[in-house]
Amino acid sequence: MKKQILTYCMIAYSITWLIAFSIYISFKNGYLSEYQLHIYHALAAIGPTLAALICTSIFYGKSGLKKLRSKFKIVFPNRKVLLFILSPLILFLISLFLYRIVKNDWYDFVLFKKQNWASLKLFTAWFLPLLTYAIFEEVGWRGFLLPHLQQQFTAWTSTIYLAIIWAFWHLPFFFYRFDFSLFISIGFLFGIFVGSIILTSIYNSSKGILGTVILFHFLNNLFSMFGKEFIAPVLSTGFVFIAIYIYNRLGKLNLSTLERVKNYLA
Repeated sequence: MKKQILTYCMIAYSITWLIAFSIYISFKNGYLSEYQLHIYHALAAIGPTLAALICTSIFYGKSGLKKLRSKFKIVFPNRKVLLFILSPLILFLISLFLYRIVKNDWYDFVLFKKQNWASLKLFTAWFLPLLTYAIFEEVGWRGFLLPHLQQQFTAWTSTIYLAIIWAFWHLPFFFYRFDFSLFISIGFLFGIFVGSIILTSIYNSSKGILGTVILFHFLNNLFSMFGKEFIAPVLSTGFVFIAIYIYNRLGKLNLSTLERVKNYLA
């Protein structure tokens, strides 16, 4: 099992870091425009998915790939899991009302549209990474890595390991996508950990169906982009309370009322 995990991590890191550092160097040397930088950045998300497909093929063959594909079927989760999945939307709506109270004015969607969606080109550069990272990260992190970790460890311990691996995978993006400081880095690590708790719970509660974690990831990416100074902190605070609830009420063993999903590919 350690061999599968190590091989997966090496491939996922290698693919994403090669793409990310290549486009960063190209941008710094004037070969890419800022628009092209954001478009090509969306491609760097493919690392975890390609690693999952490669490792599944190597270690489990065609039957493993078939089992991985089966996790894309559509299911309807119970109400509690659905609330977890839709929590970014719910917290976003709450943040809009809080914004009105604190700022004594409604959030300016028109201004946001002018700044980010003024043209199809700008909208594509804004939207595409939100979608690709939600899809391609989850196929890898939750579709392959998490069940392998949960084969050996509790859901809680597996989440800690995954959060560390997932966080450092983002390293190249701090050169051109994220702001960098000690405070931001600590906050980012904490956010990844909190998000990982919720994603593990959703994943185990939906019996490993990938659409559920992809939807949560996408909604979080989407609504967090509407305001780093106010809306994103409200979402992050709400996620902390959800994570605490999951830990206290659902337990460390599975972070779910259902049995944690172990390696289903074998």
